[in-house]
Amino acid sequence: MKIGIVGVGNIGSIIASRLVESGLLEPSEVILSNRSGEKLRIFVEKGYRVARTAEISDECDALFLCVKPQDSEKMFLELGRVDDKILISTMTAVSIDKIQKKTGARRIVRIMPNVPAMIGKGLIGACRSEDLNDETWKMCLKMLSCLGTVVEIKEEQMEAVTALSGSAPAFFFVIVEALIDAGIRMGLSYEKSRLMVLETMAGSAELLLKLENHPGEFRHVVTSPAGTTIEGIYTMEREGIRGALMKTIQETYLRALQLKEQINGQIGG
Repeated sequence: MKIGIVGVGNIGSIIASRLVESGLLEPSEVILSNRSGEKLRIFVEKGYRVARTAEISDECDALFLCVKPQDSEKMFLELGRVDDKILISTMTAVSIDKIQKKTGARRIVRIMPNVPAMIGKGLIGACRSEDLNDETWKMCLKMLSCLGTVVEIKEEQMEAVTALSGSAPAFFFVIVEALIDAGIRMGLSYEKSRLMVLETMAGSAELLLKLENHPGEFRHVVTSPAGTTIEGIYTMEREGIRGALMKTIQETYLRALQLKEQINGQIGG
């Protein structure tokens, strides 16, 4: 199987790397197309192949479309008709219907990965066109699993996925940085504070994933009457941390909806 990737920016580069690092494909089975030849150089040195966008579909069974949504119109013109190909799009707000009309393809998947996909630990929201059958879907899921955990969603939920998992790593990084700084303020070294925060977060997440309890159950396990933890929780509630986090996600979601409207207005029919 040969895979093409149109657009080798941040997400395209991650997909190209993970397809090979995971053992799914050899470098020679991944064909890349990008406006900037400089970004392709490092991949060429590793044995990847390159092609012009107008030619990339000739040898590929499936194509990842990883350009910025505002560049999609130009890409569609260069790509032309690819009726018989499987298309997997990372383009924000560019709908399955739009991709079908522009390319003639019927078997289409839209995905929203997040940055932990760099190490195969991402969360990938994915939806598919009606013409993509279960057998092909399973094949796509196997391929996408090199990026992390795949969650099937409805296309109209894409903006929610953008807010909750696509953007959320940035919010986690802000929280992690604040907790590390708290450790430094109490006299711990940066290295020890960082290790304690990251291992505590990773262990807590793993506990929730494995045992599937509601987070509140474990919160009460840690919280003793008149102890240190309840004092910290009281402070979080008093400072409105819960509401601030919920508002952060909601505002991100509303911005995603706004961008969707803008992009749809820019892209022709």
